[in-house]
Amino acid sequence: MLSRVADSLYWMSRYIERAEHTCRLTEVNLKQMLDESPEVSGQRWERVVNSLRTDLPSKGDRDAWAVATWLMFDLKNPDSISSCVATARENARQVREAITSELWETINRLHLYVKKALTDPAMRRDPHDFLRRVKHEIHVMHGIADSTVVHGEGWMFLQAGKYVERAAATTALLYEHIQDFLERDMGAEGFLHWVGVLRSCTAFEAYTKTYTAEVRPARVLEFLLLSPIFPRSVRYCVTTVRQSIEAIEKEHGTSRGAKALKASRKLESLLDFLSIEDLMDETLRARLTEIEALCGQVHSALVAGYIEYESTPAEIRGAA
Repeated sequence: MLSRVADSLYWMSRYIERAEHTCRLTEVNLKQMLDESPEVSGQRWERVVNSLRTDLPSKGDRDAWAVATWLMFDLKNPDSISSCVATARENARQVREAITSELWETINRLHLYVKKALTDPAMRRDPHDFLRRVKHEIHVMHGIADSTVVHGEGWMFLQAGKYVERAAATTALLYEHIQDFLERDMGAEGFLHWVGVLRSCTAFEAYTKTYTAEVRPARVLEFLLLSPIFPRSVRYCVTTVRQSIEAIEKEHGTSRGAKALKASRKLESLLDFLSIEDLMDETLRARLTEIEALCGQVHSALVAGYIEYESTPAEIRGAA
C-alpha cells in the first residue's frame, strides 16, 4: 500500500474518533450543568478542554456556551467537531479508491450536515440534536466500514488510527479527573461526577452490568483503564492496535513497523501487570502520564515506519 493511502486512512479514522469523543464530552457536560452550580460548571468545562488537549482562544473565557460552541462549530479550532469531520472527509476524498462507496457516502453525508449547521441558526440553537446526529452518523459509519471494507491492510490502518486515538483520549480524560478521585468524598456530587466520566466513554451501562449500579471511583478507573473486554478501555484499545500493527507487518513482509510493534507491546505489557491496587496512591498521575506518552510513541513509530519512511536502495530498485 502507498504511504499516501495509509496516511489518509489512518488520519481519517483518527479524526472521526476525535469528533465522536468530543461529541460525547460536550453532550454529557451540557446535561450535567443542570445539576451543578455555576462555579462547579466552570471547573468542569475547564477540565473538558484540558482532557481534549486543546485550548480556547481566550484562557479566561470559560462561559459554558462559549466553550461548547468552540468545541462544536468553530473552524478556527482544529479539534472542533466541525473541523475534525471536515478533515476526515478530505482524507477520505483523497483515497476514495481505497474505501467503499457506502462508506464515502456516509462520511460525505455527515460532512454536509455539519457544514449546514455552521450557517443555520436553528440547528445551532439545539446542540443536543446536533450532537446526537453526529454521534449516530459516526456509529453508522463504523458499522458500514466493518461490513463493507475488505479487512486487509487498509482496514488495519483504519483500526490503528481509531484505537490509538481512543486509547490516548481515554487516558487523558482519566488524568484530568484523578484529582477528584484522590480527594473528593463520594457524596451525591461525587456520584454525578463519576457517572459523567462513565457516560463520556459510553460506559455507564457496561459498567453497571459488570459491577452493579454502585459507582466507585476505583472501579471506574479499573474498568476504563484495564478492562480487556470493554471496547473503550485503554487496555482493549492497545491490544487492538498491537494486533493491527502485527497484521500490517505480516502483509508487508518487512520490519518497518518494528518500533511501533515494540512500543505497543511495551504498553500492553505495562497494562497487563497493573492492578487497581497499584493505582490507589499518589503514583496514579505518573502512571497515566507514562501511558499517554507510550500512546504517543506508538503513533510516532507507526507514522515513521509506514508513512514517512525513506525507501531503501533495494526497495527503490524493486520499484523501478
